Amino acid sequence: MKLIDGELEKSYLVDSIDGGCIAKDRLWKLGIIPGVIVKIKRKAPLKGPFMIEVNGADVVIGRGIALKINIREI
Repeated sequence: MKLIDGELEKSYLVDSIDGGCIAKDRLWKLGIIPGVIVKIKRKAPLKGPFMIEVNGADVVIGRGIALKINIREI
């Protein structure tokens, strides 16, 4: 399942990241790596950004990047 398909206030395990080196590098710098737990805190309407919690910190990412993150329920 992709991150954009997740439900609000639920926690998920990051399975893998699709995409090229630039996308993976950006996500790694934000702490979004395979094996980490993320919680979806907010989804902006009309294809806006996502706010997720990673390691206790709130991170905002765009929908394009969220499409590259594969997750599974815990």
